[in-house]
Amino acid sequence: MNNVVRPVLTVASLTFAVAAASPAAAQWVRHPDRYVVDPIVQPTPVVVVQQPEPVTSVTVERRTVVHEVDVDTVETTTGRDPYDTSSIVVAGAGVGGLLFVGDGFGGATVAYRLHFGLAVDQAEFGLRFDMAPDAISTTDSDGRVTDAGIYTLGATFNYRFLPNADVHPVLGVGLEGVAYDPSAGEASVAFAITGRGGLELAYPLADGALALGIDVTGHQLLGGRDFPDEVGSMVSFGAYVDYRF
Repeated sequence: MNNVVRPVLTVASLTFAVAAASPAAAQWVRHPDRYVVDPIVQPTPVVVVQQPEPVTSVTVERRTVVHEVDVDTVETTTGRDPYDTSSIVVAGAGVGGLLFVGDGFGGATVAYRLHFGLAVDQAEFGLRFDMAPDAISTTDSDGRVTDAGIYTLGATFNYRFLPNADVHPVLGVGLEGVAYDPSAGEASVAFAITGRGGLELAYPLADGALALGIDVTGHQLLGGRDFPDEVGSMVSFGAYVDYRF
């Protein structure tokens, strides 16, 4: 078997060598035919997918900040009734005149006024003290002229109208005692009913209210002992200032 194969392989080897050595074979080997294939590459479409932004859990913390404010520097006049305060004590003073109405015109004098009361909202219960130390001049049997005074002390109920306004009409009624010349040995005393009307310009404060007012008060005597004839009735008037605290 080997004797057959070996000669065959030898002959094949020689044949390949001869073919390779020939010019045609060499040309065929050095210059083989070339085929260039240029395939058309289709572009791959780009698909843009928008991913939603991830939702992040947000925790909102609310904080309440309390600032300390000096109440003395806060404007307190906006939208508040001047008499709508927690204060109930009212004190005031004023000056005016006192007219005597008897059989005709009896005379006039200067009067001084004091006021003290308790108030709730627009209502007030108060005590009013008027004094006219030189109310009436009298002449004794020796021809000496003496000035006698009239003093009144009364309890009054007053009400201020038009809440939330700056100017308030005021009405009041009361009952009072009238003393004529209490410095004398025997003073004359009488009772009277009073009616009061006026106007107040109110201004709220941080701790209360301030009021500037004018008023007229009628005093109708109910009877008295040893009162001068010219003192049948009285009318007092004047200006005052009240402070609620």
